[in-house]
Amino acid sequence: MSTKQSFRSIGLLKSLLLLMLIIFGIWLLNDRGLISIVMEGDKSHISKVIGFLWIISTSYWLFLSNEISKERDSFNVNSFINSKLSISKYFMALEKGEEKDILLKAFEAEYSKKLSYGWMAADISLKLGLLGTIIGFILMLQPIAELNDTSPDSLKLALAGMSSGMAVALYTTLTGLIGSTLTRIQFHILSVRVSSLLNDITFYLDKNVE
Repeated sequence: MSTKQSFRSIGLLKSLLLLMLIIFGIWLLNDRGLISIVMEGDKSHISKVIGFLWIISTSYWLFLSNEISKERDSFNVNSFINSKLSISKYFMALEKGEEKDILLKAFEAEYSKKLSYGWMAADISLKLGLLGTIIGFILMLQPIAELNDTSPDSLKLALAGMSSGMAVALYTTLTGLIGSTLTRIQFHILSVRVSSLLNDITFYLDKNVE
């Protein structure tokens, strides 16, 4: 196995391993019937939206993870022939006499922008969970507002409606917290990898470029 292939394997392994652990956790929850309970109990369907958002953000996370791995591979083997990579563009600009500090800031700003979509997805997931909480409480209070008498049958219907509303509030809050936390963990890993690459590039430029 070549050095370049080894770097690529290590770069993608952590992301893929984390994804496998998450999928395994989801499978365990589904095997226990917990996911179906949440989906059936959430009458607002916000939990499904949060889950779909997590799938989209995870796909983007894998794409970025692969891209950052290629950037790392290119830097480690000092090969900047792939013009599609940001690091190749910046090192080519450096050879043309561009200021290295400006290029480093541009590289950092580019990946900060790319990572910001992940942070935004995590924030939206959390806010959707809070929205579900509010909707759940509204649904929980509605049967009380519509209660005209205190007969046993009316009270049973009111309690059933309150229970359904509370389920929506709790399940959407839970799903939002889990979706937001997982997304933040995923993109924090990418953020650390980008910071590590930036530090290595900075050290390399300080040592080799006047």
